[in-house]
Amino acid sequence: PTALMDIEHVPLGPGEQPLPLLQLPSLCLTRIMHLLPFQSCLLLSVVCRELRDLVQREILRGVRSLAFDNLPGTHVGEALAWTFRSSNAPHLPFLRSVSASGSAALQPLLAAAASQAAVLRQLTSLQLDCVKQLQETQLEAILTACPNLEVLSLPRCGRLGDAAAQAVGRLLPRLRVANCSDWSALGDGGVAALALGCSGLEDVALDGCLRELLLRQCPRVSLVGLLGRCRALTSLDLSGCPRVETSALRSMLAGCGGGLTSLQLNGCVGVGGEALVGLGAACPRLARLNLRGLTLQDCHLRDLSLSLAWCTKITDAGLAPLVERNPGLQDLDMEALYLCSDALLGRLAAAAPRLDRLCIRMCHRLSAAAIVDLVRATRMSALLVSGIMDEAGTLDLVARVKAARPGCTMHW
Repeated sequence: PTALMDIEHVPLGPGEQPLPLLQLPSLCLTRIMHLLPFQSCLLLSVVCRELRDLVQREILRGVRSLAFDNLPGTHVGEALAWTFRSSNAPHLPFLRSVSASGSAALQPLLAAAASQAAVLRQLTSLQLDCVKQLQETQLEAILTACPNLEVLSLPRCGRLGDAAAQAVGRLLPRLRVANCSDWSALGDGGVAALALGCSGLEDVALDGCLRELLLRQCPRVSLVGLLGRCRALTSLDLSGCPRVETSALRSMLAGCGGGLTSLQLNGCVGVGGEALVGLGAACPRLARLNLRGLTLQDCHLRDLSLSLAWCTKITDAGLAPLVERNPGLQDLDMEALYLCSDALLGRLAAAAPRLDRLCIRMCHRLSAAAIVDLVRATRMSALLVSGIMDEAGTLDLVARVKAARPGCTMHW
């Protein structure tokens, strides 16, 4: 409908009467216009010059935001091109927010930035979703033309990274809200530049971006549960953050724990030992954990679990010392640890008598005798075996385990 604004208005012919709608009192007609959807007003504006002038005077002048997210395909481009047209600037004096989605939004924005469109300078909010072709140099050109932005939302613009964040920090000093979700190339340098350049920043979304985050000695940090949305996070340091609590930490780990390899919690005095419950299951890739200064008790170590599934290069030499340093281990997942042997099971039996659950799928170097000895030496109640021996051998192993520990549940 926005393209219809260009249609030439044909004057009335001899004997033709003006529209009955135009014979209504002006206040009544204005009221009707304000009750109509914005799209319908634009359609009416092409009927005649009088209605066009009325729409421009009464409707466009009151528009504060335009959302084109739901327009299909090329209509998004047409709508944005109309919005940024220089002839429309006097009729949109209060427009402050524009939102659009899809690749068709890019070219009209670039054209408007190149021509220094007046509408861009008055915007305080720009939201572009899934403009996958948007490059960092193009974003810089757009932001240069929008110096007054306070809200910038660019989710799923996957080509953006550190250079884009640096441009935001340099060009948008008034920015309060930034959405950088799924900027796959965004790193520490970009986040730092964003924070340093936008001193008034209140809300930042970095879902799917952050890989390493250091919040050491940040005494005001508490709502770390929000970090659960950063599923690409691999390293997190919360050392010396006393306001972080157990519930917030659990919420965070439920979201991003699957990718964490390093977690530093030393000095997080607000985190209780209950946070350890299920830590192994929530963070199966965790290789480094620092709990210095936490109020841990023996009961908090009873649910220690360790998942090393598909860490195919681990051998007895690396795993055995780790097991021996954790005598409270109850749950161990060794699936596809092809290089581990019976010697490891012997050391496991001696070091972890409280072992309750064990997964040894596809650990084909293990023998039935070593597995049965481990079951006898521990509190084993669940054993997952498959891919170790042939069917006859597996059935024999099941029978021997059942004889050694009748209550042990077998999965094969």
